[in-house]
Amino acid sequence: MNALVTGATGFVGSAVVRALLARGAAVRTLARAGSNRLNLAGLDGVTTVEGDLTQPESLAAAVRGCDTVFHVAAFYSTREEDARLMYQINVGGTKNLLQAARAAGVTKFVHCSTIGTVGRPRGGGLPTEDDEFLLWETSSHYARSKYLAEELAVGACSAGLPVVVVNPCAPVGAGDIKPSSSGQRVLDYLEGRIPKFLDGGINFISVEDVAAGHILAAERGRIGQRYILGHRDGNLPLDGFLALMERVTSLPRPGLQEPRASWRLLRRLRQPPAGAAPLPSMAPAALTCNPAKAIRELGLPQTPLDQALCEAVIWFGRHGYIRRARRVPKLESALAVSLVD
Repeated sequence: MNALVTGATGFVGSAVVRALLARGAAVRTLARAGSNRLNLAGLDGVTTVEGDLTQPESLAAAVRGCDTVFHVAAFYSTREEDARLMYQINVGGTKNLLQAARAAGVTKFVHCSTIGTVGRPRGGGLPTEDDEFLLWETSSHYARSKYLAEELAVGACSAGLPVVVVNPCAPVGAGDIKPSSSGQRVLDYLEGRIPKFLDGGINFISVEDVAAGHILAAERGRIGQRYILGHRDGNLPLDGFLALMERVTSLPRPGLQEPRASWRLLRRLRQPPAGAAPLPSMAPAALTCNPAKAIRELGLPQTPLDQALCEAVIWFGRHGYIRRARRVPKLESALAVSLVD
């Protein structure tokens, strides 16, 4: 396989690169000039092409000679002032890359979307890939931009480009440089804070399993289909997440020092006056799911969440992310590492 990976400097993208290299693939990455490439440091066999998704002329060289494209890059922000740029990158950039891939004769295009574009069943229960996105008025600009990009990707199939879509849940593990929202929840716990959480829960999965899911989608995924990359035991409410972190680290749960404002309460408090336009950026009630399709059709790995969280905690500790001196005795004893200064 000769593969191009966009977003390779990020958390999920770099995991995809490592998984491809482990399978003996030739890997090319697309990176903006001046981007942080720490996650690619020390990886042999990776060629980096400088380019930008919003500059179509830079993409032809990136895709030339590649048979498979993994489009993992995306811009995430919760700031209203970043909305325009988010659509330019996530929607316009995807359109540009799809066109370049089709022109280059790419034989498989794996588009990384998000669990946030999967709808919630009207009758309740866990959503699957068949649930239509019906959250436009209450979703964030990020979710909207990713939904539009996913529609473009699936639509490209009719133009002859073989596309498979993956919808990752909340990844956890090593290499979470930013960190991601799921990584921030881990850090909040380690530093003695109650993490922000969605009332209906979140599905967590090892980032290595998410990376494997991308490659399995290229190898086994049905054209035009989407696959939720989640964990069968990954649907956790806040209490379940705290219990898992307590078991993994042996650290007591952080004390709740002030009432936690839930997303449901925020929605009530921010309800616009009658006749006003809907609020532009609201969180969904839950990011839980039923990942059975990807497990069944792709053979999506199901690494124990304890292991994935251990890897996240160790990586954050070794790279100086844990700012408050809350030691993690269980992991220090088992691995003989100091996780905080």
